[in-house]
Amino acid sequence: MNGNRTLRFTHFKYGLICLGLGMVLFGAGEPDAQQYVLSLQDAIDIALEKSYDMKTLRLSLSQAEEGYLAAKYRFRTNIDMEMDVPNWSERVSAVTVPNSLPVYNSFGTLKTQGQLNVNQPLPTSGTLTLSSQLYQSDEKTYLAESDSDLKRKDFLSSLSMQFRQPLFTMNTLKTGLKRAELNYERASRQLSRSQLDNIYNTTQSFFSLYRSLRTYEINSETLEQKKSMYDLAKLKFEAGLIPEVEALQMEVDYAEARANLMSAEANMETQRDNFKQDIGLMLSDEVTVKTDVSFKRFEIDLDKAIKEGLARRAEVREREIELELQKITVRETDARSEFRADLTAFYDLTGVSNPSLSYNSSTNTLFNSSWDDLQRRPRNRGVTLTFSVPIWDWGVNKAEVASAQAVLKRNELSVEEQKKTVESSIRDAVRRVTEAVSRLEVLQKSQEVAQRSYDISLERFNNGEITSQDLALDNNRLSQSKMAYLNAYITFQLATADLKRKTLWDFENNQPIE
Repeated sequence: MNGNRTLRFTHFKYGLICLGLGMVLFGAGEPDAQQYVLSLQDAIDIALEKSYDMKTLRLSLSQAEEGYLAAKYRFRTNIDMEMDVPNWSERVSAVTVPNSLPVYNSFGTLKTQGQLNVNQPLPTSGTLTLSSQLYQSDEKTYLAESDSDLKRKDFLSSLSMQFRQPLFTMNTLKTGLKRAELNYERASRQLSRSQLDNIYNTTQSFFSLYRSLRTYEINSETLEQKKSMYDLAKLKFEAGLIPEVEALQMEVDYAEARANLMSAEANMETQRDNFKQDIGLMLSDEVTVKTDVSFKRFEIDLDKAIKEGLARRAEVREREIELELQKITVRETDARSEFRADLTAFYDLTGVSNPSLSYNSSTNTLFNSSWDDLQRRPRNRGVTLTFSVPIWDWGVNKAEVASAQAVLKRNELSVEEQKKTVESSIRDAVRRVTEAVSRLEVLQKSQEVAQRSYDISLERFNNGEITSQDLALDNNRLSQSKMAYLNAYITFQLATADLKRKTLWDFENNQPIE
């Protein structure tokens, strides 16, 4: 019996050790939680670096940048090589014999070839190509009729230059570069605009968390006040100074304050998790925020706000870029039915090895023979001018051009409408800042008055001059004034951030936002 108990205890210890090791091993892979106490600027800096939206936008910008570089590099020399090492085949082929049945001979070839091309794109959308080709073939033929084999080796050397130039048509090379440049600029401006949106959204998330933290603090203060009021009312009731109903009402108010605090705590933790996700932190990180709730009034010049917004807002330039891109599309569509010409020319030096050389000749001998032939043989050359004249397509291209022009006109309207939208949004942002400042100043004084009123009421309650209900009312007014000032302060901060986002100008410090 004791042996079984000892065995079970040994197994139990072994299980605890394994469990501990497993917790250490599996826990080692998890990142350590960090602790942050963040100001608004700290939160913005983290969000611009780590948030999901900014990461994806930076990748989109990188994509557009690489596309722009590719379009620029299309103007540069490029080199390519083609090689067949080897190209081998053996097959039976029927040979027609007049007044007789076909004869089936066997053919075999072994080809080894390589070609080097040096291509130079021209700014005129043409191409100049220099090519060098080496080609060796080993051919064998079995003649079934005579039961004999034929063998031969050939070597070809070639140097050539080709020129191609489209005429009377749009320059597709420059057009491609312009399109890539506009796409890159659009992506850059989209990133800048999204950064401003990200800053504003981070500001919203920051102050949502701050509101929940401050609400929790206000509810904590209210709970302490309710508790003091309840304790004091209880003592007065026990001393026979107030009726029981007042003491019971204080107890109810105290219980309600506890429930409000629990609700504020739950909301605070929810907002904390949302904030961490918004700026790109781990949910396991510990985060709190800090800010200065004071504010200063600053002047806003409406005319300057509109001028800066129209000149600097990315949305206006993005519409203009879309307009330019559509103009390119219209020209490309129209070019499909244009009269055009293609000028091509070539100059070729080719040499073939002497066919009388022995089949067993080395590659070097064959090459030298082809090189000698290349120097003796007349040059290959030619020029071709090809005209392409569209005659009839049942109006297909005309309809395509009309469709593209309709889109172009729509984009022109969009540019003007976007300017109106920008101006309207700036006017609204200025009004909201002005309204928020006025309201904040009023509520700041209201909070000071409510605090003084509560302090006086508490003293009067202690002296028995007012009832507990009067004191509770003043306490509620104080809590409400604190919450009203908090909400007004956050509204002011968000309105100021929105004004910066819409004008790209910091009126508080009178400087542009880069």
